[in-house]
Amino acid sequence: MQKLKELFEHVQSLTLDFEEMRQRVRVVERHILLPIKLLAAPFVVWMALSHLWKTEIHSHWDATMHTIYLFFLGYFMISVAWGILIWGMNDLKRWQLTSVVFAGIVTDVLFLAGLMVASKGFDSPIFWLFALWIVRSAVCLPSFSLQLSANTIIFIVYVAGGMLENWAVSADGFEREDFVESVVLRIFFLIMLSACSMGVHLAVVRQKQVREEAQEFLLRQEQIRANGRLAAEIAHQLKNPLGIINNVIYIIQRKVERGKTDIQGQIQIIREEIDRSDRIITDLMGYAKLAEGTLERLDINNELDWAASQVFPKGTQFGIQIIREYAQGLPNILMQRRHLSEVLMNLLSNARDILLDRGQIALRTRFGQNYAVIVEVADNGPGMEPDILPQIWTPYFTTKKKGTGLGLAIVKHNVEMYGGHIEVYSEPGKGTCFTIELPARSFLKLS
Repeated sequence: MQKLKELFEHVQSLTLDFEEMRQRVRVVERHILLPIKLLAAPFVVWMALSHLWKTEIHSHWDATMHTIYLFFLGYFMISVAWGILIWGMNDLKRWQLTSVVFAGIVTDVLFLAGLMVASKGFDSPIFWLFALWIVRSAVCLPSFSLQLSANTIIFIVYVAGGMLENWAVSADGFEREDFVESVVLRIFFLIMLSACSMGVHLAVVRQKQVREEAQEFLLRQEQIRANGRLAAEIAHQLKNPLGIINNVIYIIQRKVERGKTDIQGQIQIIREEIDRSDRIITDLMGYAKLAEGTLERLDINNELDWAASQVFPKGTQFGIQIIREYAQGLPNILMQRRHLSEVLMNLLSNARDILLDRGQIALRTRFGQNYAVIVEVADNGPGMEPDILPQIWTPYFTTKKKGTGLGLAIVKHNVEMYGGHIEVYSEPGKGTCFTIELPARSFLKLS
């Protein structure tokens, strides 16, 4: 059961990009269906009003058709609102556009069911429009669950329409020929068409993701190598002047030993410049080492478990409870493993130190927007004062007695290097929560 759940969540993650979905909706819904509805709407309204005005109710069939034509008038008004929204679809957000498309499919299928009742029920050629609407849902709806829901509604409405027509005819004393075999074949055809349509949709989306992951992998690897080459070149250029400065200091010190004491200010300035240059070189050499690693596709849940096992190794006595709330089916992220490990282990180590062997640490993962992964590391410790929060990312700033002040600076650097960002929420007495958003896709450009 767990495997099926994970498989379904993985399938759920295979969704269309918003731009691709919008392009499909623009072609199918606005450029094809909307003109057809504009042409058919006057005929539908005329047909409904004509029937309601002239026909008297004398039988079950008349009552059924009267209700259907009343629905046609309501369908016309719904279609007008749908058309306005589709025409202005460029201003709609993803969930709004998805809702409009889904609602359009459902109302259209109910309309098809009405036409089906009016034209021989299960024997109606309207059946092929039901099949066409299954293809429409596969093209325009962005996710597997929405397509499955829409197709289920199509099946139910098709069967209900046929049964309604059969009941209305039978209630008036007429008999139908046996149509069970043909109905079963048609329903089986709809089910197979639905499965094939959704399968093709998933295959297309997955293939697109594979291509994008390959492009992402090459792009990130090249960017890291470019950064490494640039850093190595700058470091090489800075090392020479540092050697010269050190030689000058030696000469100045010799002069001081000979009694000249008016150059201490210059010595101090030179030493400050050396320290500053040394810090620059240290940072640049850190960038240069990026080229040494290899990008990998990492499962964030597995990496969190591994980091926790390093910070809280088995056999050690910690009074800290680890709570795991992981989403399944998350996309892999492209990073060097040691960079991600530095991020997670620093955050876990900080939480461990602040809790003093008692308390809870919550590890959470979930889906983010635009194909991103959200990671939360939260503790129920003493929290931080508001005036401290802006300073925690500053190198060498620390509130620990034995801290170096570099841990969170490394965390922020590693996260942002891969196009992500990190936020912290903390209040005194309410604990601290670090939230990291890492893109499983990014569209980085080399300058």
